[in-house]
Amino acid sequence: MEKESFLDTNVIYNYSNYHAQSKEIIKKCYFYIHDKKGRFVVCGAVLEELQEIIKKIARIHKAITKKIEDQNYSFEDNPLISKRDIPFAKQIYEKFKELELKKLSYELAKERDMSRIIIDKFLKTKIDEKIIPIEQIDNKLVSKIHDIISNHADCKILSSALQLQKERETFLFVTADGKDLNPNGYNYLKEHFNINYTKEKYKFPELFNLMFVN
Repeated sequence: MEKESFLDTNVIYNYSNYHAQSKEIIKKCYFYIHDKKGRFVVCGAVLEELQEIIKKIARIHKAITKKIEDQNYSFEDNPLISKRDIPFAKQIYEKFKELELKKLSYELAKERDMSRIIIDKFLKTKIDEKIIPIEQIDNKLVSKIHDIISNHADCKILSSALQLQKERETFLFVTADGKDLNPNGYNYLKEHFNINYTKEKYKFPELFNLMFVN
């Protein structure tokens, strides 16, 4: 029997952006979902983050349009774009900078709409269960994870996975995060919990990081 897959946000978002020329990690995410094996589970924190990503992409696209209109416009001066998203904004700008403004707006809007439609369809047709609504997240557990992982959204998702794992057979935590949730980082987090929270006996799901599998 196939193990359940608890899906991280990045896997779903990458899946929604797949096309024939996609980067390898996007292809891996797409085919993991397309060739579905076992049950798929998502948590409330992932659903919330997907909505935030869609809004964030809209802000980045708006900034790119401004940059096309005015070459002196700086992404660094935009308070609505985080520092870590600036390289991504510049990458998209380089891809589209030769386009006429009307065509650019159309292409960016089409990209956003397609992604949103694919995510909506995915949630309706591929997901077997939605678990741990936002209000049921254990904030004390989030805080414990946050001591090691700086990204608060990741902490809420991982907390949800640990809460679910208490009552389930070991499932797969499926991610495409090469930074905080790489195998070494995940093992370090498990060791940290084993040493510092022995009494709680936290059980971790099995990491399945698509950045590190063939």
